[in-house]
Amino acid sequence: MKLVAVTVQKFRNFVEPQRIEIEPDVTALVGKNESGKTTILKALHRLNPANGDSRSFDLVTEYPRWRLARDRRENPDLERETWPVIAQFALDQSDSDALADVLPARPMVGTTLKAAKNYANRYTVYFKADLADVIEAACSDASVGSEEVAILKAESSLDDAIAKSKELAKSLKEAGEAALAKAASGFASAAERHRYLLETGQLDEDQLTALKARVPKFFYFSNYSVLPGETDLTRLAANVGAGVALEEQDQTVVSLLAHAGVTPADFLDANYDSRKAELQAAAGDLSGEVFKYWRVNTDLAVVFGDDNVAVLNPSTNVQENHRLLKIELRDARHGDVETNFSTRSSGFQWFFSFFAAFSEYLHTSSPVIVLLDEPGTSLHGEAQKDFIDYIFMELGASKQTIYTTHSQFMIDPTVYEKLRAVHDKATRENREGGVAVTQVSLSADRDTILPVESALGYSISQHLFLGSGPHLAVEGSSDFIFLMRMSAYMEQNGKTPLSPKLAIIPVGGISNMPAFVALMGRRLKVSALVDGATTDATLARTRKAASENGVDPGSIVAVSEVDSKLPPTADIEDLFAASDYLRLYNWAFGRNVKESDLPSMPVPIVKKLIDLHGKYDHALPAHALTDNQDDFFATVKTDTVSRFEKAFEKLNQALTI
Repeated sequence: MKLVAVTVQKFRNFVEPQRIEIEPDVTALVGKNESGKTTILKALHRLNPANGDSRSFDLVTEYPRWRLARDRRENPDLERETWPVIAQFALDQSDSDALADVLPARPMVGTTLKAAKNYANRYTVYFKADLADVIEAACSDASVGSEEVAILKAESSLDDAIAKSKELAKSLKEAGEAALAKAASGFASAAERHRYLLETGQLDEDQLTALKARVPKFFYFSNYSVLPGETDLTRLAANVGAGVALEEQDQTVVSLLAHAGVTPADFLDANYDSRKAELQAAAGDLSGEVFKYWRVNTDLAVVFGDDNVAVLNPSTNVQENHRLLKIELRDARHGDVETNFSTRSSGFQWFFSFFAAFSEYLHTSSPVIVLLDEPGTSLHGEAQKDFIDYIFMELGASKQTIYTTHSQFMIDPTVYEKLRAVHDKATRENREGGVAVTQVSLSADRDTILPVESALGYSISQHLFLGSGPHLAVEGSSDFIFLMRMSAYMEQNGKTPLSPKLAIIPVGGISNMPAFVALMGRRLKVSALVDGATTDATLARTRKAASENGVDPGSIVAVSEVDSKLPPTADIEDLFAASDYLRLYNWAFGRNVKESDLPSMPVPIVKKLIDLHGKYDHALPAHALTDNQDDFFATVKTDTVSRFEKAFEKLNQALTI
């Protein structure tokens, strides 16, 4: 049985029903903090929990607070009639086979089963099949002919189809078609056996119990589920025995012990040493799973210890001996030193704890759906990517998995269709906005899909940087366009163009230049063209970053160094003769600025224009060059061509350094 969709409504910050389609393997819920991602997982977990929190829905505290009084006045039965979570499942072949002898008629593969829980905490399951499918299944059982099947499927209700079958049976009998008439007359009883697929209340308690047993349970794991370094097994055994609801940490300990085939109470008897040996064996098996994906330090080993301590019983005021379970890590990288689990990195604690908590279900065929709340937030970016590989390649391949994230490293842009954007649209003025859950698209809220954009950008940049030749870093898109257009003109006119070996990379601002050179210069051949009002300071920082990371400082070129007549803080726009750049500027902004309108002081032309008309988008004059290439180059000034040729010669020379 696969989860197909979930509808959440009137629960916390969800107001109107939000139907969220679920992928057959992995679904990622992406959104900002407090957007409602966790709410979706919590609703599903409470529907049919496999572990931990068995807390009930509470109308007073969890119904949208500002609507509670009004809605309860309008509907006194609000608690029983409001269903905060409804899950839709599709039956598979194994479900059909298992239920064939339990239900009035075999359910069809793909039939929709819904499971829901209301604020009165009534858990129910019911079928919601299409009428046409039910009629077709009943026809198949009764061996109704294909022509008659088409006639019956055209009816608007099951009762109408039954009435029509009786008419068909009569007419077929009169026409001498005895076999077809018999089949048509048998449709009515077959349809009644299938009626339970359309109408609730058709199944008895035993049938509902068998049906509920097929519904997958939901396994939930969050940062609150991390294993503690020490656990009081005496207290934990008492709580388990009394049926006390366990904290998430304690539930993880119970799961870890269950992986070894033991319970907390087993460690309190005389056979403790043998139980401990079993636990050590299970820990070894579990560590093998963990270290397939934990590559930061593979020299760690999990060690279990114990201690007996005196604990004061507050109810009797008498000291009692309690057995403590201690989880420690032996680090072969540092002389086999053993340290308490809780002192290790929060990333490793989370990683190991997840496998410990999920070990009970890891290699079983139990129908369990995994809910991971912000997994791996404490992991390094590369470790998060390793865990994503595990989620998609192994976990999701055997268990449907839904996880929430706002980390770019926990998103795989190659499976874009598996992402869902979660956005809380409510505002102070419009509390009814509630949460919207949509497919990820550029029309979604920008902040919500920022991790997706970042993941895509990271993936593209990795391929771009590592898959091309030498790189020329420039400030922005206008630099890129000017260099490409002028280089193409030079090549067409037998002058020196920019070397085609250079891949031009806009780094998103002059302030990013030193970091780009420092980071990329370690692995790639990098040069840079530096311009702008802060040329001196930025040039010094960029050349310092280059020299510290194996890049020759001579490959960092300042625009002002191209020609001695340029201002000391020249921009790339100053490589154009003033009249040439003003043509581009006027085309871009519909103005008629003349060279005589500008002051004669030795400052960049961009500063002069900003002082004259205010700030503007540098990319628009570059686009004007693209749009008006023929007109521009028909009268381009010699100074413009000469300066760009000098710039290209200087940049090409940097390739040989």
